[in-house]
This record gives sequence, structure tokens and C-alpha cells, in this order.
Amino acid sequence: MRVQTSCKFAERPNEIMKEMPKYFLIYEGEVTEPMYFNGIIVNREKLAIKQSLSLISVLRSLDDSSKSHPKYVLKMANDIKSQSTENVIGKENIYKDIVDYIKNEDISNKEELINIAKNYIENYANDLIELCEIDNIIMDIYKDDVFQNIASEIIDYLEIQRIILDYNSEIDVINLIVDRDKGNFKSDQYDNLVNKCSENNIKLYVNNPCFEVWLLMHFEEFDNLDFDKLLENKRVNSNKKSRKYSDKMLSEIIGYDKSNLNFDLFVNRIDDAIKREKNYCEDVKKLKDKVGSNIGILIENMRN
Repeated sequence: MRVQTSCKFAERPNEIMKEMPKYFLIYEGEVTEPMYFNGIIVNREKLAIKQSLSLISVLRSLDDSSKSHPKYVLKMANDIKSQSTENVIGKENIYKDIVDYIKNEDISNKEELINIAKNYIENYANDLIELCEIDNIIMDIYKDDVFQNIASEIIDYLEIQRIILDYNSEIDVINLIVDRDKGNFKSDQYDNLVNKCSENNIKLYVNNPCFEVWLLMHFEEFDNLDFDKLLENKRVNSNKKSRKYSDKMLSEIIGYDKSNLNFDLFVNRIDDAIKREKNYCEDVKKLKDKVGSNIGILIENMRN
């Protein structure tokens, strides 16, 4: 996993940040949801989000970018908790973190560096590695003199990641944001996710059928939509470029482009969306079958 790039990795997190209560935001979606919540983070003062709260936007590793099922989102949450409470990390997660750094940096020999790490992790690393041993592992992976600079840079990156993702069960909250999407999320899987989150003190936020429902709630046109069509959320036309019903309705209202969300169109309507949400389903168990969202509750929690 990786912290969204709006966080400044070049700036070492200070002691104050370590003590601030954190809201970890972990998304099933990899594009629209991070853009929306980055808008929340940037506009937090205007939106009356508590200044004493650290909002951490957590994305999947680049190697896991295609794994959008809610079970992978839950695994990310459990990884954050286990790394902080058990002080261990799985070797596959270290490898993914190394790959994230290398792929995001302007480095000429990316493939060589990734292959060196892959060979070491597969053949020499234990399945679980103590956090205090990570620096030694990185130095061992890139032990040749020619790689000393990159080893040091990766160590710094991983250290900052660990500080930002450090979870304190007494003050921090892990929030999962997923879509009901019946085509990808079976009924028993939904029930299991609800139960697992409850058992592990993880907050679950659901949009049925998709995140666009919450976006639509920012506008009064939402109240006049065809809710049967919205719940089914089928593609409106048969051609490959056709949009699902929710996308099409949002596009008609604001010219919606899910890959390039204009948060300015939403920021002044968030209170309207929170009020409108309360007229529909907010209960996480009932959201299994009903159109609705409980993202408004998440924003209210950030304020309170």
C-alpha cells in the first residue's frame, strides 16, 4: 500500500504528526474516490474538518492496482493494524513498497532494481519481517556499492511510510470506502465484510450501487432519478463507450468525468449532500439492498 502522493514524502513527519489522531481512508476505487477525498483534505478548513485530525489517504500498491474487490481493501486495513500492533510486515508488502518507490522515481535502471529486489525477497527473506530489520534487509538487497544511494533513498521512503501509516488503536480510525456493486460483490461476501469490520473495529462506508450515488446526492436532481434504474446501474447503451446510468445522470448534471473530478463543483454542496443522504438509506446492513450511502456520516465524524 502507499500513501497518496499529496503527502510530502520529502518532508519527514514530525513528532506532532505522530501524536495526532489519524483517519485512514482506504478506497476500493483507485481514481474518483481519492480525488474527491483529496479535495476534502485540501479544503478541510472551509469544510470545518477538525484541524487536530490527520487525514491519511491510502492507495493500493502499484502491483495491486487492478485488485479492486472489497476483500483487498479489508486486507489493507488489516495490514496497517498488524504492522503497528505486531511490529511485523509480510515480505510481499516490502517488495511492493520497494516497487512503488522505484516506479515513481526518475531512475534509469528501474527493471534491474526491481528484479534484484524480487530475487532477494523470493529466495532469502522470511515470510514475516520485523519492522526493526527492514533497513538491514534493504541494505542487503542492494549491497553492491553502486546501489548504496538508492538503498538509502528506499530506506528513507519506507521509514516515512511507516510513520505515516503507524496505527494507534486508542485514537486512530480506519475507514473503508467501498461500492455495493452486486456484479462484483456477492451477498455472502458483503455480510462477511460487514461482520469482519465490526469485529475488528474498522469503520465501513458503502455506496449502493457505486460512489457516484454519493456524488449525485450533492445535487437536487438526485431526488428525481429513476431509483430502479439507479440500483441496477446498467449501461445505458450497448456500445463499448456507453456509460452506466449513474455516470450518465451525473454527466448530464455537471459534465462528469470520473478520471478528472472537478471538486470545485462539489465543495459548496457537501452540506446539501449530507442532508439529502439522511432521506435515504444510511444503515450499512440495509445498504446491501437499498440505494444510498453513508459517506455523509464519515464527513460528520471528521468534523466532530
